[in-house]
Amino acid sequence: MLIQPNQKSFFKQLFFLTLIFTLTLFAQDEINAQKQELEKTRQQLKEVQERLKSLEEEEKGVLSRIDVIEQKVFLTQKLIKELRKVSNSTENEITVIRGTIQNTEKKIEKRTKDLESRLVSLYKYGRLFPLEVILSARSMPDVYKRMVYLRFIARDDQSVMEELGGLRDNLIQQRKKLNGQLDELARLREERERERKSLNSSLDLETKLLNKVRTTKEEKRNAELELRESAAKLEKLIAELERKRREQKLAEGINVIEVNKGNLAWPYRGKVIAYFGSQIHPKYKTRTRNTGIDIECPKGAIISAIEAGRVVYADRFMGYGNLVIIDHGNGYYSLYSNLSDMYVSVGSSAVPGQQIAKVNENLHFELRKEGQPVDPLQWLKR
Repeated sequence: MLIQPNQKSFFKQLFFLTLIFTLTLFAQDEINAQKQELEKTRQQLKEVQERLKSLEEEEKGVLSRIDVIEQKVFLTQKLIKELRKVSNSTENEITVIRGTIQNTEKKIEKRTKDLESRLVSLYKYGRLFPLEVILSARSMPDVYKRMVYLRFIARDDQSVMEELGGLRDNLIQQRKKLNGQLDELARLREERERERKSLNSSLDLETKLLNKVRTTKEEKRNAELELRESAAKLEKLIAELERKRREQKLAEGINVIEVNKGNLAWPYRGKVIAYFGSQIHPKYKTRTRNTGIDIECPKGAIISAIEAGRVVYADRFMGYGNLVIIDHGNGYYSLYSNLSDMYVSVGSSAVPGQQIAKVNENLHFELRKEGQPVDPLQWLKR
């Protein structure tokens, strides 16, 4: 069966209409997902702000406040990025709506001109037209045909008027939608500006508190106590992970961490700025026992898993910031802290060299054997 040219044109138009409809649906799904993520971040930020207010009222330790401020800074930065995304999507919607309005206005203009021409014709010839039809007809059947034709023209005029009314209704709705989107865009921009100011205030407050810890003896002593408490809590966490591992009574075997001792890949190849053992904390400048090493990294550097394993922790931990712990089996664990974005979640598998996170600035890295910290430099590739 051959497809006629007019059929080809019909199918072509149908294809493009279907494509546009599908793309519109995908775009709307993406916008909805962006808005859901935005609302989720807003809620998280609200909870962190309430926690910070509670700490201030209870006059909790400065380290606890710095930790929550860091969360607030991270979430505010995330919120600003998401607001920018939603703003861009809204701007794209506005562009599409304006294009639709222009097309509708052009259609209204054309239909209006068509009707104006018809009204002029009716005004000039309307009264004589039925008489002309009768007098010029050759027979009664011819008269009937011409009257049917007149009815068809009248129905066509009515259809054009109905279409014009529908186009005008659509134009009202489109302009209303445009105004709504313009208002939404203005709100998003105002919120983004507020969050920028809030971010600067949080960064200033964090700097002041850090300076207080570094320069005031009492605050430094309190910070040291808080760091010890955090380290003790981390010890308990590792001990609990190790207890669960032993309870599972997994068969012992040759472990890749053990085999590759002295040849393991670095999580990030950078300068070591704090070594294993008693050290001055690189951030708080307090004397502390370093259970790992600190590696100098630029802000946003990508951190990789040193070996294959399973993620058993991926969340914030007071004193360590965002923390990822990978269980490599047979009692070996690697710990990566002071992270910004985390690409892994609890229960997920990691392969050697897999990107697991971005670092906030400088990486704290630990290696544990049966829960006990060991010097990572003895295990990493020299």
